[in-house]
Amino acid sequence: MEFVYDTIVKAPVSIVWDALMDPTAMEPHLPGTAKVVSTGTSGYRISMKISMGFLRPTVNADVQLSNVDEPRSFNIELSGKSMGAGVSGNAEVSLEIAGNVAETTRVRMTGAVETSGLLKKISDLKIEAAATEFLESYFFSVERTVSPI
Repeated sequence: MEFVYDTIVKAPVSIVWDALMDPTAMEPHLPGTAKVVSTGTSGYRISMKISMGFLRPTVNADVQLSNVDEPRSFNIELSGKSMGAGVSGNAEVSLEIAGNVAETTRVRMTGAVETSGLLKKISDLKIEAAATEFLESYFFSVERTVSPI
């Protein structure tokens, strides 16, 4: 499944960059008791529980970063598994000041996602909606670090 995600985050590029690249800065924006552990200079492992109806499986995902051009862009590869299901994907991620407003960042992700196992039974539209909801929640949390409610 191909995807494009494009949003404006009400936070400076430097804060958004850190929230996407630094495991320590990333962890507070993930749901529940998520853990992010560095696996070297170009990767990290994420472990978090997700809600799927009455189930709350732990998802483990390995992330590799490449073509890093701080603070403008990077490529990301993801591979994760949980309870007989898997997801893998890659994306090009770019950040730029949104318009002429230095305190806002345009984030654009273009890439592809492939599912396996039990996730193959879920429509691409539902997976895309869940991914978009996750990203919106993540970036809203990033915005709150700049302007707490």
